Amino acid sequence: MLIALFEPDIPQNTGSLIRLSACMGVALHIIEPCGFPFDDKRMRRVAMDYYDLAAIKRHISWQAFLDFISYPLPPCGGGLGGG
Repeated sequence: MLIALFEPDIPQNTGSLIRLSACMGVALHIIEPCGFPFDDKRMRRVAMDYYDLAAIKRHISWQAFLDFISYPLPPCGGGLGGG
C-alpha cells in the first residue's frame, strides 16, 4: 500500500497525510507541482513530530510517479463498480 497526493494545494492536508503515513508505516508520494512552497520548515510545522518518521518521496510529474512504481494504474472508472 502507498499514499499518493496529486498536486496538493493545502499544506495542512498534506501535513495530515504525512502524519497518517508515519503512523501507518506506508510511503507517501507527493506528485508535483504543489500549490504551496514545499520546504522542510513549513512541512515540519504542519506534520508536527511525525515528519522525520514518514517516508516521503517527491515526483516531478504523474508519469515520473508511474515510472517509479513500475506498474500501470487502472484507468479512471475502471475500479470498483466503475464502467
